[in-house]
Amino acid sequence: MGKCLPGSPCYEGNDVIVYTTYPKGCTSSSSKNNSYVYSLPLRSEDVYYSGPNLPNTGINTLDTLTSSIQRIDNKLNPQTLLEAILLVLQENPTLKAELCSILSDCE
Repeated sequence: MGKCLPGSPCYEGNDVIVYTTYPKGCTSSSSKNNSYVYSLPLRSEDVYYSGPNLPNTGINTLDTLTSSIQRIDNKLNPQTLLEAILLVLQENPTLKAELCSILSDCE
């Protein structure tokens, strides 16, 4: 079976299965021919991103929700952000001059 989004139809043989989301705290599980077992609430390792690749975060189609959130968290690390800003300023003299003009304290 392919990876499916909650509320979207998934096809297994001639059957259409639509998975739904459940309120926090609700749990359930089911199996079909003992082939697949689905437990609720969903684990973030079992939810996949289905959009286009996102170059700014490094999130790609079919990445898990867990790895996507970890990538976002890494990008939001203050040291990583500062290093990225400094790199852009080093590579772009126009931006560096503009920042220096604002700060009035650059060589």
